[in-house]
Amino acid sequence: MGTKHLAGYHTDDTERGGRTRAPASSLSTIFSSLRLGIVMLLAFVLAAPLALPARAQSIELPALGEAGAEELSPAQERRIGEQIMAQIRHDPDYLADPESTEYINRLGYQLVSFSAARSQDFQFFIVRDPMMNAFALPGGFIGVHSGLILRAETESELAGVLAHEIGHISQRHIARMLGNQKESMAIQIGALLLAILAARAGGSSGGDLAQAAIFGGQAAALQQQLNFSRDAEREADRVGFTTLVNAGFDGHGMENFFGRLQQGSRLYEGTAPAYLRTHPLTVERISDMQNRSRNLRFKQRPDPIDFYLVRARLRVLQETTTQGWRDELDYFNRQIKERASPSEAAAYYGAAVAALKVNLPDIAYEDALAARKATSASSVMLDKLLAETRFAAAKNDEQRKLAVDTARDTAARYPLSTVAVAHYIELLNRSQQYEQAIAVLRDQSAITRSQPSYYALLGRSYEALGRKSLQHQAIGEMYALLGVKTAALQQMELARRANDGDFYTMSEIDARIRELQSDIKREQETMRQTIGRGP
Repeated sequence: MGTKHLAGYHTDDTERGGRTRAPASSLSTIFSSLRLGIVMLLAFVLAAPLALPARAQSIELPALGEAGAEELSPAQERRIGEQIMAQIRHDPDYLADPESTEYINRLGYQLVSFSAARSQDFQFFIVRDPMMNAFALPGGFIGVHSGLILRAETESELAGVLAHEIGHISQRHIARMLGNQKESMAIQIGALLLAILAARAGGSSGGDLAQAAIFGGQAAALQQQLNFSRDAEREADRVGFTTLVNAGFDGHGMENFFGRLQQGSRLYEGTAPAYLRTHPLTVERISDMQNRSRNLRFKQRPDPIDFYLVRARLRVLQETTTQGWRDELDYFNRQIKERASPSEAAAYYGAAVAALKVNLPDIAYEDALAARKATSASSVMLDKLLAETRFAAAKNDEQRKLAVDTARDTAARYPLSTVAVAHYIELLNRSQQYEQAIAVLRDQSAITRSQPSYYALLGRSYEALGRKSLQHQAIGEMYALLGVKTAALQQMELARRANDGDFYTMSEIDARIRELQSDIKREQETMRQTIGRGP
């Protein structure tokens, strides 16, 4: 998955600078070609475990309720989404980057607060993939490819895509699609299993066999699915447009972005961006968006500094090799020298992130300082990077202490930022201030106990202090929140065997073991019933 220049954006054959990446896997191709609905969603559930160790490759199929129901309940939909996300988080291309994740969720919730789904829980996440795409999963989970963020020219364009996906969820398109396809569930699962086996065979013939299996399994319902998908896309456009405008973004953002995609598709037939392959775009949809935006008052909305920073960051993080990071460092250095970046601060920021990746901490710190000096705008991303690079470049304990103090001040300025607070706690741990790290973690408000990162940080501190029961208990809770209950149970059993906690801690561990055992048994029984029910 590299890049081919296409009407102002890149798609998916060769990478910048002529380097060639490996072609997209058959499974990735399968996913990107599927429409909104059960086939796409189950592809994630079934395909993701292939990258896991053998002991973790069990396929957990979601329970879909009674076959006679016309639509899934919100609770069922959320449960399906959580099970899919448990698989996605294992994928190496799931980008668990705190800065990028915090930005995309902040932007997403700006939109959600003005949508019909404002009372629903959402979670936005990023997939490392240069192809432009975004997708909605059951239960309020919305994924965005890094390539789409990099190709958005304004924050309103990116917000337009998110608003469209939020529209799918607020109108319950996925729940209705899943409900309508319950009776063909076994056929679809069988087709996908065959596709995965074919894809595992490798080579172009494997890819062809995989595609044939997919389309063979869904042929009978394909036309109905496509018709529903087109209707859903039009409705998501209209609902998303209203959300976009009400949230204070430029209403032309959705029209401009989709129009640019459509124009590129016409100029380069056969190489349409992934977003158009999974979100069929018609002349009617473009015209409808143009009609809706025609009467809008002109609204000049300056893009916030974090929009440029996150694009610079993702440009680096989209790479996975030392050579790729070096190339990005050269790219940002040219941007700085030629003053070619729309944001000088973002160019220095990108250079600092790339310099850290190639282990040049002194250069990274200099660039982070320059980025902070280049703008007076408030930005947790800039301030956190300054503390991070200062610690990395420190030569002695006194310099490291100053870096920790910088991180503490950043956390105090942004008390609700997971990025700022988690980084402060991380530096306390790295400075061997473990008790202080635990105290800060328990007292702060940014990272709740419903977040896996809370227990990851807690477990790290307890491990350093040699408190085994508390360490395994914390890691077990982290796995439980990630939906990997078997691993959570294993950690709790290790905590019980360590037996170095007080009476209250050990009683809590015993109770949690019984609870997890009951949950696992119930889920296994539900899975057996689901598979046994058949079409």
